[in-house]
Amino acid sequence: MNISIRTKLVLYFLASILVPTLIITSIVYVRSTSIINKKMNTLIERNIDSARLIVEQRLEFINELTTLISINPDIKNVLSSDPTADMPVNIREIITLDRALDSYYLTNYHVFTNSSVVPKIYMVNKPNYARYDLSTKIHDISEAEHNPWFSQLKDKSMVVVNNQPNDQITVARKLYDLKSADRVVYAALLTIDMDKKYFNSLLSSYKASPGTEIYILDENNSVILKSDSATSDSLKYLESNISDKKLELLFDTNHITKRDTVNGRSTLISTGEMRSLNWKIISFTRVNEINADQNNLNHIVILLLSVCMVVALLTAFALSKSISKPIIKLVKSMATVRDHNFEIKLDYKKKDEFGYLIGQYKLMIGQIKELINQLYTSEANKQKAELNAKDAELRALQSQINPHFLYNTLDSINLYAVKYNVPVISDMITSLSNFFRYGLCKGKSVITIEEEIKHMESYMEIQNMRFKQKLKYTINIPRDIGKYQIVKLVLQPLVENSIIHGFQTSSREWILTISGRIENDNIILSVTDNGEGGDVCRLNALLDSDEIRNESIGIFNVHERIRTTYGKEYGLHYYRNSDYGITAEVVIPCTRMGGTLNDNSTIG
Repeated sequence: MNISIRTKLVLYFLASILVPTLIITSIVYVRSTSIINKKMNTLIERNIDSARLIVEQRLEFINELTTLISINPDIKNVLSSDPTADMPVNIREIITLDRALDSYYLTNYHVFTNSSVVPKIYMVNKPNYARYDLSTKIHDISEAEHNPWFSQLKDKSMVVVNNQPNDQITVARKLYDLKSADRVVYAALLTIDMDKKYFNSLLSSYKASPGTEIYILDENNSVILKSDSATSDSLKYLESNISDKKLELLFDTNHITKRDTVNGRSTLISTGEMRSLNWKIISFTRVNEINADQNNLNHIVILLLSVCMVVALLTAFALSKSISKPIIKLVKSMATVRDHNFEIKLDYKKKDEFGYLIGQYKLMIGQIKELINQLYTSEANKQKAELNAKDAELRALQSQINPHFLYNTLDSINLYAVKYNVPVISDMITSLSNFFRYGLCKGKSVITIEEEIKHMESYMEIQNMRFKQKLKYTINIPRDIGKYQIVKLVLQPLVENSIIHGFQTSSREWILTISGRIENDNIILSVTDNGEGGDVCRLNALLDSDEIRNESIGIFNVHERIRTTYGKEYGLHYYRNSDYGITAEVVIPCTRMGGTLNDNSTIG
């Protein structure tokens, strides 16, 4: 029996789309409640576990910070010193402690907690400190004894407590005098206060729903932290369970979400324990918030499925009516292409799948036609490419003539200088020839440090002749550094910069020192002069600036070539010397060009 495409489409739709859709909709409607509830329970448990971990992590960070402070050498020295009434000694010790504590604030430890971290130290055996009002961070132990949490330190070296009057969480740690191996003396108390608002905001970011409430209880079952959605109903529930001794039963089923009634409303309750602190965490999520979203979703899904089925059924009828026409046109066009006729005329203005198919078909035919045309011209293009390659090779050979011409000219001048007994000109020409030979280095952009030093020495010899021995220089670079690689033309521009800007107005003997060392898998090369010096801050600012000025082109070029080759953490930096002049310091990684040296002598 012959059945039209239109009829087949309608029957296929009814058999494969409509019936399965009705079945799936029924299953989704029945099963959605169970699935969403399970997922929500899992989400609540994961969220409360994440909230517990992030709070413990932040407090553990503060604990590590107190450990770092306790082993600070400056702090240990003050703790180990004997009490004295000498005012200068006490003032010096207070300033030392204050600066030591400041360093832990200024090193951006507060970034991890998103709030200020201000350590304080309460001295046990230094009562004379109270006589000097020099620091807000150094106090006598008597100022801490009035705090309710102070008694908890009696048998412990460190506690994390609820500082209720100041609305803070306080981490307190005992510091000891360890100057004697057989005697450990309690010398001071270190405290770090953190704003509860920070922890409350952390808890709020882990709510399973907008109305979810999260609380953290201390070892006395008192609420110390809570999310921003906390209500009096949940607090009353907690107080009631604490008084009835039912709270421990909740925490016996750790990480199991239970359903209970809170102020007449069905609520999902999930709990967890923070064993390192002996704290508890508990969350409340209203069931009606979950069910409301679920019911709305079910209604929307059913409505959308119904509309889609009706629209799809009508669309099937419309498509079946016009689907055969473009297929027939496409088949006829293919028949003309088979006869080697690529001039096709196929009009289809609708922007549907057939329109896209016909458009791609026409594009393919056009590309086939273009490929055939390219086949005839490929040989000509090939010959043209070969000619271009030969031309480039000739230009490269031509570029090599100029350096050789320069060397030959310098050698000729040198021969005349020797012939007519002018050794000064001969020495200068020889140094200049070596200078250009190492500078060109056969087009290499990276050379060995040994080659770079030879290039710089040629330049220094020329300058010595120019300034008539007024300039003296010393090279103190270990020979085992010589085989490491460096970007070409680094040291010579720095030496030239020192001569031009550091010595021109100086009446002293000009002394340059070029030194090198290996430190932390990096090579550090220094050029130190005793000239008039310069504005070091301005020089470093020019290096870090994107604006290139005339007076900074040379050093900026050196800095950028190093950073481009090795990375942004390397480059050039200037320092002011303690007496005269400045030092230019280059930092590059230890990268060998090849081979190994065991010679510990120096180059130069």
